[in-house]
Amino acid sequence: MAHYARILAPLVLLAAAAGGVVWRLWKPKAEPLYEERAMLGDEVRARLQALRDEDKFHADGTYAGPKGPKNRATLSGWVDGVIDDILAEADGPLEASDVAGRLGIAIGAASKRPAADQTRLHGYLIEIWYILGYRSATGYFPAPDNAPEGWAEPLPPGWAAPDRPRLLTRR
Repeated sequence: MAHYARILAPLVLLAAAAGGVVWRLWKPKAEPLYEERAMLGDEVRARLQALRDEDKFHADGTYAGPKGPKNRATLSGWVDGVIDDILAEADGPLEASDVAGRLGIAIGAASKRPAADQTRLHGYLIEIWYILGYRSATGYFPAPDNAPEGWAEPLPPGWAAPDRPRLLTRR
């Protein structure tokens, strides 16, 4: 009976390996969550530059601010880095998936920060998303109940409507 096991075991392993190869080749491919494009031009660049120049992560009535100037500079740097990456692109179409990937890097970098800092960072990142005019979801935040009709993300903090942004603070 042992000689059957020596023959049967390699056949079972070979069948399992063949099944794995077939699965990898034939499994359905993930569909992109969004195939939206924004046009990067002078108006969008000006708005992004204004956000980049803003005095970010300052304490206000609902946010105590980060602990110390170094943490504030780090948090601001993550937002500014996303904006710098976008501004480095040539004028023309900008795919939502590319921008969402850049947002994901900043979100991941801030994952160990206090929740209040993360929430404030997320607000700035959603603001970048709105400035670019994307209506689809970024893929990083839970589906909101308070998103404007036709938009998948909530309004950025301080915005009155998708076409009425908040006033920015200067450095």
